[in-house]
Amino acid sequence: MIYKLKITNKKDEIQMDYYLKKDAGYFGFDISEMTKGQKDMKMFTVIDYDNSTTGMFMEMMGKKMVQKSKIKLSDFDLDENDPDFTITKIGSKTILGFNCQGFVMENKDSEVTVYLTDEAPVSFNKVWDNSRSKMPKGFNPAWMETYAENGLMMEMQFIDKKKKKNNTTMLCVGLEKTDFSLQASDYGSMLGALGK
Repeated sequence: MIYKLKITNKKDEIQMDYYLKKDAGYFGFDISEMTKGQKDMKMFTVIDYDNSTTGMFMEMMGKKMVQKSKIKLSDFDLDENDPDFTITKIGSKTILGFNCQGFVMENKDSEVTVYLTDEAPVSFNKVWDNSRSKMPKGFNPAWMETYAENGLMMEMQFIDKKKKKNNTTMLCVGLEKTDFSLQASDYGSMLGALGK
């Protein structure tokens, strides 16, 4: 499925298309919004948590190439040095026909309001698996149980209490079926494609 996320801040409004498969230990995203204006260039990234790798698949100058790298799953954990957040369960609302529960996470520097659904057919549940051990003050573990298997963020509002220019909104504007696939074997190494 394609999870279409519109990201809006003071300077920009972009859409990121995430490709999710139910119960998969990986996901991909299309970053064509970031390559606008670069003729004949396509980029697609895959993050594979099961194998601790990322792959950036590129098409440019008529060549298909991939750059792979290892990732440390600990890079995705919450930073232990971050100031303590408190978390509060708030009201619910409907987004794209899905019932969503709201939560507010707040500390002295920022406030994050997020709406999650457990009704969507896909999720980033493998990401949640990596960070369950470090949760903010006031967090009720039962909330995680509800969204651990099939939770999907449908809206997020980030407010920086010190620098309004950093305020950001993310909103799911579409969740659509797709038959997209990527054949990794069609892509050569980046060094090989550059003649090295």
